[in-house]
Amino acid sequence: MIFRQVKMGKGCRWGETMIHLIREGFATAKTCRHGGRIRKIASRLGADDELLDFSANINPLGAPPLDDVIRREMKWISHYPDNEYNEFKQAASAFVGVNPENIVPGNGSSELIRLFAEMIIEEGDTVVIPAPTFGEYEAQSRLFGADIAYIDQLDKSLVIDNSLLKDAKALFICNPNNPTGTLLPRQEIVDLARRCEHHQTFLLVDEAFIELSDPDQSVATMAPGMEYLFVMRSLTKSFGVPGIRLGFGVANRTLAEVMDKTRIPWSIGTIGAAAGAHLLGETEHIEKSRRYIKVELRWLKDELEQLGLEPVKSSVNFILVKIEATGFSSEELTERMLKEGILVRDCSSFVGMGTGYIRVAVRKREENERLVSAMRRVLGCAD
Repeated sequence: MIFRQVKMGKGCRWGETMIHLIREGFATAKTCRHGGRIRKIASRLGADDELLDFSANINPLGAPPLDDVIRREMKWISHYPDNEYNEFKQAASAFVGVNPENIVPGNGSSELIRLFAEMIIEEGDTVVIPAPTFGEYEAQSRLFGADIAYIDQLDKSLVIDNSLLKDAKALFICNPNNPTGTLLPRQEIVDLARRCEHHQTFLLVDEAFIELSDPDQSVATMAPGMEYLFVMRSLTKSFGVPGIRLGFGVANRTLAEVMDKTRIPWSIGTIGAAAGAHLLGETEHIEKSRRYIKVELRWLKDELEQLGLEPVKSSVNFILVKIEATGFSSEELTERMLKEGILVRDCSSFVGMGTGYIRVAVRKREENERLVSAMRRVLGCAD
């Protein structure tokens, strides 16, 4: 192998020549912040298993038993996965009520967002994104040269003018929305999808949390009959398996075929695909989880209000909390809670949020009680 040595001019640093040959969106990309960094933070603090993670919005009841599935699939790990993922597609199609040819498997929602953006976005295209919302929509769109048009949806209804849709290549909607917990009614999304069809604007509807909220508001069954609609689901949140990256999309047959052919081969491992097919049959677990979340959501919201905080009305397993009245910034409050062994989500990284909000997950009652007690100590509230 021959390496070419490039003589660099005086004062020129390593990589300055190379970086100009990289696609601009990649060369200037910034890290998208997420919750769920408990292992990294625990390692930094030297903390033990007592550190409670309220920054990641995972099903509080966790996953149904998977031990038997994992043991069964271990014999196949010396072979490549079946890249067609037929078993997983069958399970996903039955779960949402569409045909298997309308399913696009993915290594979690993030892979599907990247694939969607890479497929349709070209340099200079306009992408419409409500704010605040999941940061990966912007991050993945900017990689391919998109200009972002933001719509404010904090504490107000989502209003998107036809003039904006007409000039946009794509629109991203998170329903229920992260981090606000707002669930738009199905008819509102249906009307929006029809308007997007009229303007030939691609619409991605991310329903990662809808199974833990109200699946009757889903538009997944509508996607096979629409040209420009792509609906995503995530097993990570609903089934409590963030360590197994699993998700799928629903689209018309042509769009699904294009995405299925162009996704990264074998992006889901053998064990993950089998676990996904199994989990999608555990509908009773999801129904039980929804009932549990509804009770705990109401309890936690009331407790936070009694502490003088302002929780935003939520429909799902997390609560956006306005903290301006405390006098702490979101970073300060997050650090103080961390000293109490509680990890919450600093929302300052969400577009338009500033430093006046945190987000907390809804967990089991005894864990929610620990959150409230820690918050009471940090805020200096009397018992």
